[in-house]
Amino acid sequence: MKSGLDNTRKCCPSDIQIYQGPSGFNGLHIPQYTVQIVNEASTTDGVYDVQIRCGEFASTDFIEPSIFRRIGDCGICLLKNGSRILPGEVISFVYSNILPYDLSVIQVKC
Repeated sequence: MKSGLDNTRKCCPSDIQIYQGPSGFNGLHIPQYTVQIVNEASTTDGVYDVQIRCGEFASTDFIEPSIFRRIGDCGICLLKNGSRILPGEVISFVYSNILPYDLSVIQVKC
């Protein structure tokens, strides 16, 4: 029997904000971009399995795969190996490419 109270914690892709901007050039004179991904979900104790649409994402600079990596060939990247991201937590990395990538959250679980 249901109690009438819904204690299910809800989250959605819009709870994760992606900020990126130019941040100089690497040693090969290729533009660098700094990315900050913020968990703004305040009604959960964290989110996980955050997947980001990232197209053919590639960087001439190394990005730690446990922070951000492509999964398969379908244009999806996984944030923080799918592990929990706490409210207010910021994931940050720098990549280098001629043009910036259009990054958007397509999945988040809580």
